[in-house]
Amino acid sequence: MNRPIKFRVWTGLTMEYNIVSGALGAFYALIDKNDAACLSPTSKYQPETPLMQYTGCHDSSNKEIYEGDIIQYSNGDVIRIGYIEFMSGIFFLNNNDETDEELGYLLVSNLKVIGNKFERSELLKTI
Repeated sequence: MNRPIKFRVWTGLTMEYNIVSGALGAFYALIDKNDAACLSPTSKYQPETPLMQYTGCHDSSNKEIYEGDIIQYSNGDVIRIGYIEFMSGIFFLNNNDETDEELGYLLVSNLKVIGNKFERSELLKTI
């Protein structure tokens, strides 16, 4: 699969995109999307701030899907909610009921990003 390697990070207030990590947990903001060498150090992130990687997939509205996104999806007549997690080299949709599903096997037409676990954590209570 050929996909761009992109990250986002939760600042505690907003989600910021085009972030890359460096040595010793330093974060850099990619200033120019077309020039990977154009980085600006940023100190507003803590080393424990989780980077969330782009999965390479889009939902039914063509929205990019990242780790930590909360997804609503239909499985036959059942509508379920789960969140994206990276485990063992694969992106999974975690349903918190031991029915994790590989993202690559789900139909895009059945997926809809409805939030992420930082900005809409209340959605995780419905899982």
